[in-house]
Amino acid sequence: MRPRKIKLVVKLAGFKMPLAEAKIVKYADVLEPKTELLCPKCHAKPKWSGRYECECGATYTHWSQLKRVLPNGKEIVKPKLIQGEDVEAEVYVMDKAKFSQYADATLTEYGLTVDDANSANNLKKLIIALDRLNKVIILHFLDTYEERVAVLTLSLSDRIILKELIPLNLADIRETLKVDLSNVTDKDIAEAEALIKQLPEATEDLLYVHDYRIQGLEEVPKVSPKVIELEQILSKMKKENAIV
Repeated sequence: MRPRKIKLVVKLAGFKMPLAEAKIVKYADVLEPKTELLCPKCHAKPKWSGRYECECGATYTHWSQLKRVLPNGKEIVKPKLIQGEDVEAEVYVMDKAKFSQYADATLTEYGLTVDDANSANNLKKLIIALDRLNKVIILHFLDTYEERVAVLTLSLSDRIILKELIPLNLADIRETLKVDLSNVTDKDIAEAEALIKQLPEATEDLLYVHDYRIQGLEEVPKVSPKVIELEQILSKMKKENAIV
């Protein structure tokens, strides 16, 4: 998706009624310092010609073999922060009202799975705090070379997901829309309900595309939700414990 103007419309009795007009903008980018890739042997800037070739005669097949330096000549190093594959994330909570003061631009989103009843039960409690207590669940952990900040949240289809945030000191934030729903009136809700009643019902076909990206596919695959309900895990574990 690229930045452009988008008009929201609804088709009624064969006619299109405009609802809103907005601009699609990228929420945020990750700030990156200006750097140069230099030859680690003679510290000169190599030329690319199918590979990196340096005036000292050294050649490199990949940029990772070069030395990355700041404009002042200081080398950027990536010390390893963890050993092994598993990571340990510390859990924090923040009032949603306070969290809304910050930019929560995301890098990526990931799903979660669990294998034990205790994990499922505690995850459910965290999600209840998110949904019913207006709390934001924040995770902070070390990855191989970088610190990660993420929020534990729900997708629109009620899947538990981790949204990795761009850290505030690395975020180049754009101006985008924000809404405050704390002062919504009964009249506002009635008007929203009246508008929603005019919108046509969405069908599954809308979740598919029919553009060039499907060319070469023999058959459009049927997407399976592959969702594990926390309640199913908890119920299964309770039954197994009862048998024991």
